[in-house]
Amino acid sequence: MKFTSGLILASRAVVALGDECPVNAWDTAASAPYRPQPITDADGGFTVIGWLPEYADACESCGYSSGSTGAPGDDSAAWQKTYQYNYAWNVEVAMKSFWEDSSKGWKTKPKWWKSCPAGYERDSWKWWSAKCVIPGGAKFLGETCSDKDQCHNSFVEGYVDTTCAPTNNDVNDPQWKCVLDEESNTMSAYASTCSCIGFLWCESSDCNGNQCVLSTMDMKKHCKYADEGAVWGKSCSNCRKNENACKAYGGADSSKTDSSKIGIAAGVVGMAAVVGVGLTRKLRKKPESGEGGVQMTTATIV
Repeated sequence: MKFTSGLILASRAVVALGDECPVNAWDTAASAPYRPQPITDADGGFTVIGWLPEYADACESCGYSSGSTGAPGDDSAAWQKTYQYNYAWNVEVAMKSFWEDSSKGWKTKPKWWKSCPAGYERDSWKWWSAKCVIPGGAKFLGETCSDKDQCHNSFVEGYVDTTCAPTNNDVNDPQWKCVLDEESNTMSAYASTCSCIGFLWCESSDCNGNQCVLSTMDMKKHCKYADEGAVWGKSCSNCRKNENACKAYGGADSSKTDSSKIGIAAGVVGMAAVVGVGLTRKLRKKPESGEGGVQMTTATIV
């Protein structure tokens, strides 16, 4: 057994006792053994989603870093984005299959004097045969959409931050779908312009209900699919350390909830999935401790 492996095992014991994160979270090489395998994104780069479950509570913070996995001139290098939090921890709640469940009210027959459980609606005005169903206007992860509100519906509101965004980097064929907020940047923000009433930012139909924001780079307005309205309808955050963090379903402990593997297996987590690669994912070998890591720039999620 390598000495580094022994250190990792010892660190697990430390984390189990509730101590601080056992590694520098921003050191991509040193922290790699504590993180899940990267998944391939739409541009052939990699995305690392947070930490392994046993380290998440101690190590998570609301930010990410990005950069090349190699030195300049290295043909094998790729672009990697490393999130300091698991933004897909509650992803199952944003999947249609989660709500196609009779225990939550789906396809149950309501009494004539009662309404369907929140989110559902009657499929008929005939009270003796009506059943509670998911409204046709409600869309879930991976489904085609035409407006943000279809994805950010009453089923997922408060549980997961989702939006309607292009899943193909082609302005002529954007392929709008419901995605997690963190995975809404497939198309370059500067690929097209938008317009709306408002000087700095405003909601725009050009952006399918997302924010249209004035850029200081070219002084034109562009769609920002991950941005929230400054006044109205701010979503909860997929970062569990955020003061406005999304909650776990049914009052569960969010720190002990993680359905990211379900989302990955279903093909609704990871940019490679939303552009049609399906369940096929290339996994990047994690660097051994001490190997060169990713040269990064960092950002904080607010």
